[in-house]
Amino acid sequence: MTEQNPKEMRPHPNDGVVAARRAFLTGSAAGLASLAAGGALADTAQPDRWPWQRENDGIGSRFRDRVVLITGATSGIGRAATEAFAGEGARVFFCGRRESRGQRIARRIHDLGGESTFMRTDVREEEQVRRFVEKCVETYGTVDIAFNNAGIEGPRGDVSAIELRGEEQSYRDVMRTNTDGVVYSMRHELRVMRDRGRGVIVNTASMLAHGGAEEWGAYSASKHAVIGLTRSAARANAGRNIRVLSVSPGAVDTALLRRMYGEDLSRIERANPSGRIGRPEDIAAAVLNLAAPESGYLHGVDVQVNGGSGA
Repeated sequence: MTEQNPKEMRPHPNDGVVAARRAFLTGSAAGLASLAAGGALADTAQPDRWPWQRENDGIGSRFRDRVVLITGATSGIGRAATEAFAGEGARVFFCGRRESRGQRIARRIHDLGGESTFMRTDVREEEQVRRFVEKCVETYGTVDIAFNNAGIEGPRGDVSAIELRGEEQSYRDVMRTNTDGVVYSMRHELRVMRDRGRGVIVNTASMLAHGGAEEWGAYSASKHAVIGLTRSAARANAGRNIRVLSVSPGAVDTALLRRMYGEDLSRIERANPSGRIGRPEDIAAAVLNLAAPESGYLHGVDVQVNGGSGA
C-alpha cells in the first residue's frame, strides 16, 4: 500500500461499508459461512487496501492517535471492531485465546497500513488481564478507549440441570468469562484512565440481558450483570471525565450464535422486523459511535442493536 498524504486522509463513507467489509474478511460467500461456523480466516487473495477505500484513499482519521484496547477480538464482533478502529487510524491492542488467529489478524491490519498488536490473554485470569493492560500502556503509552467484548455462551439448559462447575461450558465458566472478565478489565483500565483524566469503556452485554432465556439462563444472567456493572462504573467515573457504556447485540451472525441456535438461522431472520440477522460490522459501527467524542454526554447507557427486535 502506498503511503498517503495525511491531508488527503478522510473517514470512509458509510455507503456500502458492510458489504465491502464482509468481502474483505472472507473473500467469498463460502468463506463467510466458514468464518461464521468458527473456521479459520480465509486464505484467499485479499485486496491491497481497506475495503471501504476509494481510489487513492488512505486510512480514516476518526480515531487517529487514539489507543484502543479490545478483548475477545479474534472472531465475530471483536474482530470487526478491531478492523474498524484500525481502519479509522487507531492503534489497536487486542487479545483472545487463539494465538495463531490473533497474529493473522494483526498481520492483515499491518499489510493494509494500520497499526495493531495482538497478545494472547484469558480474561478469566485477572493476572493475565493486568499484564494485558500494562503491556498496552508499555507499547502505546495509554488506553484511550476499551471495548470489553470477550464472552462465551456457556451451558445450555434449564437452571436446575446445567453443570455448575467445570473449566468449560459450566455456570462458573460463563460467569468467569462474561462477568468476571469485565470486572478485571475495567479495574485495570480505569486505573490508567483515571491517571490520564479521560477515557471511554464500552462493554458487550446482550439482548438476553433485557429478559429471560429458557435454555440460556446462565448466559442471560452473566449479561444482566454486565449492564449492572456498566451503570455502576458510569456513575462512579462520570465526574472523572471517563464514560462507561454497554452495547446489547441482538441476533448477530457469529460462531457463538450458531452454536446457540444451530446453523439454520432463517427462523430468527424472518422474525426480525428488519428482515435480516445482524452482522458483526453492525455492532462494531455502534461501538465506534459510542466511543466517538460526539457522544461525550452519554454515560451509563446500554444501546440495543437488534434490527428492531426489541422495539
